[in-house]
Amino acid sequence: MKIAWQVYGDEGEPMTEVFSEAWMREYARLWNAEQAMVRELTRQRFNAAVGYGFLDQPTPRGLLLVVRGVAEQAGDYDGRELDWDLRASSADWIEWLGQGFDLSRLLVAVGTQRLQIWKGDHKRILRKPPLVGALLRAFALMPEVRV
Repeated sequence: MKIAWQVYGDEGEPMTEVFSEAWMREYARLWNAEQAMVRELTRQRFNAAVGYGFLDQPTPRGLLLVVRGVAEQAGDYDGRELDWDLRASSADWIEWLGQGFDLSRLLVAVGTQRLQIWKGDHKRILRKPPLVGALLRAFALMPEVRV
């Protein structure tokens, strides 16, 4: 069963379903267009299957497959083993997509468990400052998704 979580624009009109296949494909397009971020992730040899979803769902909604920094596949979660599983309430995702992410907002979200990492080692990433910057930019791209 798929649940649709809507993001609404300034006029209150529905814009898209968060983490839908179309949303994830546009996110991957934006990811790959962010050349400095991709270069740094490639340099760091970053590979990951990342799931994005909601706290009240048993599986993630969307999937992003990153190979050596490049988003190679994006869409609906397909049941594969994940390296990262990022979850929050729909209200929190919608708030963050409306306001954007910065380092302090991301740290507070993780520290207060509003953004939960169901799988993945964020402490390992925090020990690599170039990786932190690149992945922070990846979060900052999310509010730019328009489908």
